[in-house]
Amino acid sequence: MSLTRNQTIIIGAGVVVVIVIVLILVGVLPGLQSPTDKPPAVTLTVWGIDDQPAFNALIDGYKKIRPNASVLYAQIPEASYEENLVNSLAAGTGPDVFMIPNGLIRKHGGKMLAAPANQLSLGMLRQLFPQVVEQNLVVQNQIYSLPLYLDTLALFYNKDIFDAKTISLPPQTWKDFQNIIPKIRENNESNQIVKAAAAIGGSKISIKSASDILNLLMMQFGNPKVTTEESINFDDQGLQALNFYLQFANPVSPSYTWNDNLGNSIDNFSQGKTAMIFAYNGDAPLIKAKSPFLNFGIAAMPQFNLSQPVNQPNYWGLAVSRQTKKAVWAWDFIINTTTNQLIIENYIQIKDQSPGLRTLIQNYVNDPNLGVFVKQALTARAWPEPDHNLVGQSFSNGIASVLTGQVSPKQALDRITNEINALQ
Repeated sequence: MSLTRNQTIIIGAGVVVVIVIVLILVGVLPGLQSPTDKPPAVTLTVWGIDDQPAFNALIDGYKKIRPNASVLYAQIPEASYEENLVNSLAAGTGPDVFMIPNGLIRKHGGKMLAAPANQLSLGMLRQLFPQVVEQNLVVQNQIYSLPLYLDTLALFYNKDIFDAKTISLPPQTWKDFQNIIPKIRENNESNQIVKAAAAIGGSKISIKSASDILNLLMMQFGNPKVTTEESINFDDQGLQALNFYLQFANPVSPSYTWNDNLGNSIDNFSQGKTAMIFAYNGDAPLIKAKSPFLNFGIAAMPQFNLSQPVNQPNYWGLAVSRQTKKAVWAWDFIINTTTNQLIIENYIQIKDQSPGLRTLIQNYVNDPNLGVFVKQALTARAWPEPDHNLVGQSFSNGIASVLTGQVSPKQALDRITNEINALQ
C-alpha cells in the first residue's frame, strides 16, 4: 500500500518525535532535565607514577566540584610504567586517564584523545601555561595533555667547596662556568681527576642528565633546525654545541673536569667529590637522602645570552586514552585538576614541585626553594622530539663514540641526525 505525501510527512514527524523523547529520557538531550537534576554518577580510572597522597590532592579537589565523580587511581612503578601502560592499552584494559612524560607525546599520540575545542581551546592553553607546554603537548594544533608541574634543569653546587675556593657566587654564563673550573678542579701528577669541578662532558654512563645538558646546549646554539616535515638537521652551530660539551671531558682541554670512569655523578656530588652537577628539582630529594647534611645551593642554568635565556623542561602531564568511553568526563577531570589554582597548588605543595600554571608561577617566583625552577619555566623551550628517550640515547651514544675515539664529532652528529630522523 502506497502512502500519500501527507501521510509520509506525518509518519516521519512521528518518528522524529519518538527519537527526541528517547534521547531526552537517556539524558543525551536536556529537554526534561531541570537545573537541579544531579549529573549521572561516573567513575574514572587513572594511572600514574605519583604516590597516593600526592594524587589524592587532585582527586579530593575534583570531587568537591564534581561530587558525582569517583576516581580510581593506580600507582605504577616508574621503571616499568611505559611498558605496562602500552601493554594494557593494547589489551583494551587501560585506564581512562594516564600520566605521560612531556617528551613522549608524539610517540604515543595515537593512543591519546585530543581535548575537544569546546572544553579547552588552544587560545586558552596559551593563556594558562608557558610556551613550552604548547611546544611539548600540542601536535598539529591538537592538545593531547596538560602539565601537572613544570621542572627544569638547574645548576646544583656545593657551597662548602665554593667557599673553600673563594668563589662567592655560582656562574651565570657559560664563560663564567669555564673560568671557575680550573679554580675548583683538582688533579694528581698523572692528570687524573681527584676532585671534579663539574659533571659535564660525559655520557649517560656516568651523568644521568647528560643528554638533556647537550640538548639544552643545542637549543641555546639555535639547534636543531626543524623542517616542515618535522625532520631535523644540525648546522655548524650544532657542531659547536657538541664540541663545547665535549671539551669538559677532553684531557687536553683547559676545561677538562670529567670522564665516565668517575662513576655516577649524583653519587659523586652527594659525597662532596664533585662541586657542580646539572639536575632537576625532582632529583633534590635523592641527593638529600644520600647526604642529609650536604651544604648545597641551586642556581639558574648557565646561559650564553642572559637577555634571551633558554632552559630545558622535564615534567609529566595527564592525557586521555583513545579507548575511553568517558572522554568528556576524562577531559573534565584533567582540565579542572590542572587549571584550578586551588586544586593544583595542593598537589605541587605535596610534591614540592614547581608549578606549570601561569597564575601560580607568578606567586612562586620568590620562593626560596622553588624560585629558580619557577622562573626558568617561562623560558623553557622544546623541539618536536619523536621519542625523548631514544633521542637521549642517541645523544649519549654519540658522546661516548667521540670520547672513545671511534668517530669525529661531525660523524657523531651526522649519525645522531640520521637516527632521530629515522624515528619520525
